[in-house]
Amino acid sequence: MAAPARFANVQRILVRATNWVGDAVMSLPALEALRARFPRAEIVLLSKSSVSELYWYHPAVNRQIIYKPASEHRGPRGFARLIRELRAERFDVAVLFQNAFQAAWIAWRARIPLRIGYATDGRGALLHEAVEPPLPAAYGHQVNYYLQLLFRAGLTAKPQPVEEIRLRLSESEGAWAEKKIEGLGLSGPRFIVGMAPGAAFGPAKRWPFERFAGLADRLIGALNADVLIFGSAAERPLAEDIASAMKHTPVISAGETSLRQLLALMARCQLMVTNDSGPMHLAAALGVPLVAIFGSTDERATGPLGKRVRVVKREVACSPCGLRECPIDFRCMNEISVEEAFQATLELVKRWNITHEL
Repeated sequence: MAAPARFANVQRILVRATNWVGDAVMSLPALEALRARFPRAEIVLLSKSSVSELYWYHPAVNRQIIYKPASEHRGPRGFARLIRELRAERFDVAVLFQNAFQAAWIAWRARIPLRIGYATDGRGALLHEAVEPPLPAAYGHQVNYYLQLLFRAGLTAKPQPVEEIRLRLSESEGAWAEKKIEGLGLSGPRFIVGMAPGAAFGPAKRWPFERFAGLADRLIGALNADVLIFGSAAERPLAEDIASAMKHTPVISAGETSLRQLLALMARCQLMVTNDSGPMHLAAALGVPLVAIFGSTDERATGPLGKRVRVVKREVACSPCGLRECPIDFRCMNEISVEEAFQATLELVKRWNITHEL
């Protein structure tokens, strides 16, 4: 497919990245498709620091501009500074993976000639290519939502099904992880089960901590495993609650890693157990065998992609609701027992013949 004439001389592309880690992972195939269409263009990401590390070493990205609304880009003066920075770049095209009005406002104020994004949040008049969002039935998984933006704007050919997303680490990150694992007392032929019990979106996506604790104890006993609990600094108390409810002693790294360090440590795990969350998508993209527990969200839309994944979910009438907090009795999560999750992990281990040598 030849790009339309208006894209013929594109040399510099600004991409407004999404703000959530999971969404950032799911947008990677679209970013790669953009690179494939414009192999010689400079692709620059405008991203927040919370997701910027995800794009380190990614071949589709030349560099990033970090948007810091809490510091140097704070308030009217800070925003004006950001606009000056972007104007000086003289971008040809802006592709907005973020759906917010502000993303289009920034691109318009930066005087980027071609501004492409979905016509959401009342921002259609600010876009050169205001693409009508497809219905969920038309795109299915969220990964296709970003790919469809490029296709419907005429930037890329019709997308092919995406079966997996891949993230890779540098050699230095792998070496750091080995040293860190040794420092945590987990080196040698150890079967490491990583757990990410949080979910930044809200408590409706979190399996109860007591059940994570019960599952951790079962896995330690059945697999002679060590359990490593991941999470943000805000999720440290959750990790400590799980540890307090356990019979065995896990290792807690919640609040002690950057995003890239989290990736490196997760890659050292033989198995991951998560909620529907950013770490879930990270684990799947690293190829780590993964059990993902779903409740209020739709695994067909935001589930992990890959062959080595298993989703655990109970069908209840009110799910998926997409709410941050459950207004009733949290039945979608409460009906998932420790035994059910335990059997799912054993089946995954058996299916992929996961051993200490992996």
